[in-house]
Amino acid sequence: MIAKIRAALVATIALLALAGCSSSPPARETIRTVEVKVPVPVAVAPPAELLAPIQPPAQDVFQSPGAPGAVACVDTAGRAALVEYVERLRNANAAWLAWAAAQAD
Repeated sequence: MIAKIRAALVATIALLALAGCSSSPPARETIRTVEVKVPVPVAVAPPAELLAPIQPPAQDVFQSPGAPGAVACVDTAGRAALVEYVERLRNANAAWLAWAAAQAD
């Protein structure tokens, strides 16, 4: 009887060993480093013409309230200087917008 139990035990151990050897090992995880090209924004320096400061009018544009010949505290010479200054500001703004639009392309 002990011989039968021993034979059954040896057969069970042999079957377990064979079952363990016949199965495939678990899949191994492979780690690979892959280079991915990502576009990086690059700052573009604006031209010097756009960076030049815009000088305000050299003369006093505004007059004191009630000054003779002044309308809304601005006389004729002051109005011309103020209009010229505003026009330079508008031109500078248009130049910045045009430059920025050209950079976006």
